[in-house]
Amino acid sequence: MKINFLAVSEAPSHYSFSGEVVQAHYERGVVEYDLASFPEKGVFKGAGLLPSGAQAVRGIERVNGELYVTLAQKVIAGQYPGRKAHWRESPTIDAADYDPNTCYVVPTGMAGVDDYEIVQGVDVAGNTGWTVRKKEMADG
Repeated sequence: MKINFLAVSEAPSHYSFSGEVVQAHYERGVVEYDLASFPEKGVFKGAGLLPSGAQAVRGIERVNGELYVTLAQKVIAGQYPGRKAHWRESPTIDAADYDPNTCYVVPTGMAGVDDYEIVQGVDVAGNTGWTVRKKEMADG
């Protein structure tokens, strides 16, 4: 299975994969999506929502027998002074290579800036998610 991610404000905390089954983990449990029966040239019409209302699975396509799934990754406003970070879709990866501690969506609006990092953060409203901030420099 191949996966990619869209940047959204509500998403599962992480995913796990087994064959063509996607498990979306959230604070109170797991929702499982068995995608094995999704046909070649099938039309994705939506998947069940998490109890929070978040849409974990955003797209499904089967191409030459290979399943391609678009998932959600939670982001918050950028925290780099004077810059607005927006996000674009991630590159496609193999589900076996997925790491829940990695931000896959790509920040935009940071051209020419080389002292930023992508981290898990908290915004002023208390929401958590991936964000862009200025790298912290070590004293010395």
